[in-house]
Amino acid sequence: MKYAKAWILLLLSWTLTLPAFADLKVATSLSDLASVAEAVGGKHVSVISLCKGYEDPHFVPAKPSLMKAIQDADIFVSVGLELDGGWLPLVIPGSRNPKIQPGSKGFVDASEGISVLDKPVGTVSRAEGDIHPLGNPHYYADPMNLTIVADHLADVFSDLDPANAADYSANAKDFDGRMEKELKKWEKELKPYKGSPVVTYHENFKYFTKRFGLKDFGTVEPKPGIPPSPRYLDETAAAMKEAGVKVVLYQPYYDADTAQQLARKAGATAYLIPNEVGGVDEAKDVFSKFDYIVSTLAKAFGGK
Repeated sequence: MKYAKAWILLLLSWTLTLPAFADLKVATSLSDLASVAEAVGGKHVSVISLCKGYEDPHFVPAKPSLMKAIQDADIFVSVGLELDGGWLPLVIPGSRNPKIQPGSKGFVDASEGISVLDKPVGTVSRAEGDIHPLGNPHYYADPMNLTIVADHLADVFSDLDPANAADYSANAKDFDGRMEKELKKWEKELKPYKGSPVVTYHENFKYFTKRFGLKDFGTVEPKPGIPPSPRYLDETAAAMKEAGVKVVLYQPYYDADTAQQLARKAGATAYLIPNEVGGVDEAKDVFSKFDYIVSTLAKAFGGK
């Protein structure tokens, strides 16, 4: 009898220490959105991102494994503005999960409420490259746009899980407050370099340059998604030399050799920066991602 009681107590202790199941299972198309969802959901959510930070969010293979990964999700958060439009329309239906299909309460367009840049005027032609007809979808490069996403997710989580609504609201408020505080620090670091020109590989950095007062000089690509020709690289390098542009930026999913080749021709330096969480090891969440970007740019502009 004594041993039976001991086993019962031991089993109870094991039961009490088992990890609690998440109230909401959240999947996202982008790692930045996953980072925000984790901050807002806290202990009440489990989160996965289908696109890793070192993968090009435009081109994610619509593999069966992605469909299986979201078959039990309660919520799917799309980056919106058709950034994931090349693969998500295959993955979502393939999951056969009615809770996250477009039009359902569990499907979230994270771009709602964002002031979108580069909205095309007139007819959009494929001859202009990989143009996004709804505007530039890389809004997550502006830290303050992520506070809009956080507030939106708090509302969605609260609607689907009202028992924990107070926590979601408080977490979003904490996230917003921290982002505003960090923004002041980042702005201070980059203030000496306001107006400095940069060349980016793709037009995915405009929200950042607008926020911090940097100048978009041009792109390594002649048009979105179009590889540069030798002639284009020579002409761009000559223009960079004349204007004194010393910084070229690229992400891990773009051609580093091409970015570095342009930089050498122009007498500049090419820097790998993450545009998404996980793009480099140091970018573990959205805050450390911006820490990495800002510190890299401050060193680059400062000639270090």
